[in-house]
Amino acid sequence: MTKLREVRIIIGKRSYRMQTALDEEELKRVIAIVDEVGQAIGKDYDQDHLLMLTCLQLAYSLEKISKYLEPLESRLENLAPWTPPDAEDNPEDLD
Repeated sequence: MTKLREVRIIIGKRSYRMQTALDEEELKRVIAIVDEVGQAIGKDYDQDHLLMLTCLQLAYSLEKISKYLEPLESRLENLAPWTPPDAEDNPEDLD
């Protein structure tokens, strides 16, 4: 099982304590994505509204990427079996 560590992150106007298994670089990349989406939405919203809009935008982006990748995944499945990196090491990360 992956070891969790306690971190403090800043998203928008607030600081949050959380536990994560991400290493420092992975966490920085994830926070940068959230910050980028939040800044694109704007500063005219309170924190809760901004977080909700950011969440919806990220979910929409994920949906678009999934639809784009589906045909590629089908084509690759016909070529050879594929296992995601680290899937055998961390199967709980795939849920």
